[in-house]
Amino acid sequence: MKIAMKALVLLCLLWPVSGLAQNAEPAWKINITEKYGFQAFDRTINFRWTLHQGVLFISPERILIYQVNRSRGPAKLSARDASGGSGNFILEIKVLNAQDGSDVKSLELPTNADFSKVIPTRDGKFIVRTGDILYLYSPSLERIASRSLPLKRQSTEEAWQIGVSPSGEEVTLVHQQVFHRSAISPSSTVEKAASEVEILNADTLQLLKNFSLPSVWDYWSAGDHFLLTSTPQPSASLAPFGALTYGGEWSPILPDWYSPKQPCRYQLAPLEHDLLAAFGCEYFSVFPRVGDKIFSMKNKSDDFVSSVIANGEYYGIEMDHRTILWETASNVPVARSQPLHLDLYEIKSSTPLLTVPLHSKNIYYAVSTRGTLLVGDGTSLEFFIPPAPQPVAPKH
Repeated sequence: MKIAMKALVLLCLLWPVSGLAQNAEPAWKINITEKYGFQAFDRTINFRWTLHQGVLFISPERILIYQVNRSRGPAKLSARDASGGSGNFILEIKVLNAQDGSDVKSLELPTNADFSKVIPTRDGKFIVRTGDILYLYSPSLERIASRSLPLKRQSTEEAWQIGVSPSGEEVTLVHQQVFHRSAISPSSTVEKAASEVEILNADTLQLLKNFSLPSVWDYWSAGDHFLLTSTPQPSASLAPFGALTYGGEWSPILPDWYSPKQPCRYQLAPLEHDLLAAFGCEYFSVFPRVGDKIFSMKNKSDDFVSSVIANGEYYGIEMDHRTILWETASNVPVARSQPLHLDLYEIKSSTPLLTVPLHSKNIYYAVSTRGTLLVGDGTSLEFFIPPAPQPVAPKH
């Protein structure tokens, strides 16, 4: 009996370890500062334009990295172009071969200091935002279409936001305006707002559908034929997150670990096969809108999932560690987080395929439809290939 009990205890101790992937080694690695003159991905964020950078797959074979920087030479005085920029800021784009990291093409676009972003769609195409205009590019970096993002300038808070559905079929544009906030609310509650939503064909940027709502959201992401958003404001709902139909109807989505009696903040991310990933409240889970969850885990007390990025049958999660610091002068707690590692999963598996340790305070990563992983960490750009599945031993 004692021997059996010792064996059971040993098995329980070994079980969590057996479910963890070993730290992965990159297939190749590039120093973006030495090769391209880019600043480090964890550069100091002291201006809005320093936020605008990233890494992504435009196809399994092609990688794109981008970064906004000041013009290296003195900018010539000129009228603002369609982007809203006048030559002081440049969006630098590099396309690389995923196999070995070799250069394929480069692109430099004028932009402004406020808004720049690159998002993949499908079949190697991608969209580029430079200030107040959106461009669609082909895999060969030819400009296919464009769409302006005009501001009405009727409110103190106004912005355009962009998202792409998991399938890459639709581009979502959300134009939000906040007209009035409560002067007495501690959180400056929104009292009057408006959002205009446009659904575009990702292959042409032609309008498919549009609708308007008298509310705004702090967070949202594009699903296939719906949006995932935080609670609309103004709203009486206490649910942190839910689904917004193209008919303008919002309904809450509650993971099974969420309790209204102990409310906490969480986020949702859309996955393939109508699955959702929920993270926050010390948990992470993958589940369908209807049916039983596929995977769920409870984080360590000070660790949490800070982001989820998915592509096809794979997704990656960033795990961070939270530290509470006490300011000695005011004795006020200040929470700070440090990225720990990235884990790569198959969409219907509960065991990570690989784990990548992280070193910098700001991490950028992307997942391909083949399960390869791209990581921007400091001055390093690293490419990881998941291990081949192990053959199942025949039963005797």
